[in-house]
Amino acid sequence: MAGTVVIGCADQTLAYDLRSQLAEVADVEVLAVVESTAELARVVVERDPNLVLLHDQLGPEPVHQVVRDLSLRRPASVTLIVSGDSDPETLAEATDAGARGLLTYPLSFAEVQQRITNAIDWSTRLQSLLVEQTDSTAGHRALVLAITGTKGGVGATTVATHLAWDVRRELPDHRVLVIDLDLEKGDVSSLIEARHRVSVADVAKVADDLSFRTVADAILEHESGVHLLLPPEDVREASLVTPAAIRQIIGLVRQQYDLVVIDAGARVTPLQAAVVEIADEAVAVVTPDLVSLRALRRNVGWWDQLSVRKPESTWVLVNRHSRADEIQPDTVARLSPSPVLDVTLTDRGRKLERSVNSRSPEYVEDASWWQSVRAFGRAVGVGRGRAAASAPGAGEQAARGRRRRTAASDEGSASIELVGVLPTVVVVCVVVVQLAVVGLTALWTGYGASAAARAAAVHASSSELRQATQDAVPGGYHSDLRVRRDPTGREVEVSMAVPILAPGLASTPWRITIGREVVVEP
Repeated sequence: MAGTVVIGCADQTLAYDLRSQLAEVADVEVLAVVESTAELARVVVERDPNLVLLHDQLGPEPVHQVVRDLSLRRPASVTLIVSGDSDPETLAEATDAGARGLLTYPLSFAEVQQRITNAIDWSTRLQSLLVEQTDSTAGHRALVLAITGTKGGVGATTVATHLAWDVRRELPDHRVLVIDLDLEKGDVSSLIEARHRVSVADVAKVADDLSFRTVADAILEHESGVHLLLPPEDVREASLVTPAAIRQIIGLVRQQYDLVVIDAGARVTPLQAAVVEIADEAVAVVTPDLVSLRALRRNVGWWDQLSVRKPESTWVLVNRHSRADEIQPDTVARLSPSPVLDVTLTDRGRKLERSVNSRSPEYVEDASWWQSVRAFGRAVGVGRGRAAASAPGAGEQAARGRRRRTAASDEGSASIELVGVLPTVVVVCVVVVQLAVVGLTALWTGYGASAAARAAAVHASSSELRQATQDAVPGGYHSDLRVRRDPTGREVEVSMAVPILAPGLASTPWRITIGREVVVEP
């Protein structure tokens, strides 16, 4: 099987040179050439190549940080850094970051062939080893879920904390961590009672020499079993939490938990952008109003401009929906730049008030609320098999599976709705047809009365009078046709029964009678 390569290089001349060199190496396929670190991370996660060639001038993220992230998210993908500097210090920095080696330019074909072949062989062996140990390592690969608000007060923190609470309650063997990265106004500790002395800022202070033990010392285990990593109480320490530090923290906790839920706040900041970029799934919570939808378009647009996440890779969750809203979920789906989840969280009024005031989600007694939260979790991949979650390409496969389930759900919902409304549609159609038959009966009765009046004007007999009337109306009306002439001979009346649905079928008890004045000829 041919080795697969992804090239990350913003210099088009160097990228062309690399492709030319690789074209001469046997059994090597170039999957993509990207020009930004964000696009590189996305392609590597989706395509899972054997080898990544990374130019040291690629941006906007620091290259060594990108190498660390890729080694955590795709450990079987080997990275070689392409640099014009071949001194030992550069090589040491590359290997410390997790790269397998260094390619220096101008490129030498012999060096490229040797390094590429060795790197692909190493990746193949490592990948086979990971596949063999999938069962034993599956429990150490968390699903990282970033939940953001489009503006303050849309309920993103409530959704994040209640989802974590419900997962821990329904799956006791799952290790669940909630990270509150809304540093200036985080409310996780307002919804789940927690008193902490050490915060994420204290961990970020020692980001240069970080280990999971250091992070674990700052994590609070709540009595419910949910683990919490909370923001600092002193707002002045918020500046200590940098994107580079949070990348390292998430990379460490990813290996120790089954689910990491991150409340990333509503403001697009460098910290939020870093979280949205490295998260497996990103969800933007909106309320059914234009202010929230405008904020959604703005935030998703900024993420796209910063090259951290494409609009089609972000899920939208509608919260506080009610039938009285002017904007319904189908309207949200048309206005949203990102796909909207089929699951919507309806407005619960004051049913959540007690749990908020007591700082304990267990006081929510509305079973439908927990069903909706659970359905939202399943829609974004929470609770799926851990072995599948840790397998290469699992994120893309899960997304495809969700799209298939969404399509199947849409088809099933449409079938059920059709069955439900079909009787109503049939009744409406029958009523419309019957009203049309009543109108036609009145029209033909008038025609018959006019024909009878003309026959009476020339002194026709009763049989001739009836025959003239029958000739003027369709045959379906003949059986219930009645013709009466006034004794004075000055007026005739024609009466016809109203048929059921069509002339010639059964008749209703109602009749339509129309009279006409007879002009007697001298």
